[in-house]
Amino acid sequence: MTKTWEKFINKNSFKSELKKIISDIEINNLQDYQIAKLSWYENYYRIRKWKIRIIFIKNVSWNEIKAVDTRGDIYKWM
Repeated sequence: MTKTWEKFINKNSFKSELKKIISDIEINNLQDYQIAKLSWYENYYRIRKWKIRIIFIKNVSWNEIKAVDTRGDIYKWM
């Protein structure tokens, strides 16, 4: 987890739920979430929770989180 994500998560009121979602993504436990594939990149997926979006790369053996931000700012890094 990078410092910007930690900063965003720690100042958010849902930080315990966000940390649980991120840990579930890292251990590939995704059956409880609605996952959407991003069409402009291969193997990129998104999880929506409240107004927060988590974008990650999904592979068979590992997942890598790319961004955690609000819905208005998440796609600016792409």
